[in-house]
Amino acid sequence: MNTLLYQSPDYYDKHGNAKPNLMFWLTGLFLARSWIVFVIAGVSREQGKDLLSLIYPSHDALYVGLALGFPAVALMLMAGSLHRFPAFFQRIWRLGKYILLAALSGDLILQVNHLMVQRWEFHWSGALLLLMAIWLALYLLRSRRIRFLFEAPITREEKNE
Repeated sequence: MNTLLYQSPDYYDKHGNAKPNLMFWLTGLFLARSWIVFVIAGVSREQGKDLLSLIYPSHDALYVGLALGFPAVALMLMAGSLHRFPAFFQRIWRLGKYILLAALSGDLILQVNHLMVQRWEFHWSGALLLLMAIWLALYLLRSRRIRFLFEAPITREEKNE
């Protein structure tokens, strides 16, 4: 890892850990879209069931989307306060890029399956989701900033006794 590229204090948070960039958050939100719909449906009590059936006609697609989004939600929760978690989570954080790539690959497989069920009919929503997933996967593969985020050393919070 070339640390000369990231000498600016803007790349670090107040604890000295690498700060996630905007594309990390956008990738996490893209993968967590099923969680977002699920929470919105839970908050809108009476219309929640109708909202879920409108966006996810098949319950299986919702459950698979929730499963694929869980790693992204967990990594986004870890990113904010990585210095507070036990050292065990550092190993999980180091694999974060590959966890996100696996989740994006699963999402791509789910989207291609959805296209096969629709007999490859063109819809703008499906095309945009597929394009975004491919673009985010390529970004995760090639980005030096994402590599730096998951490989940078983590400073721990010291406990005062």
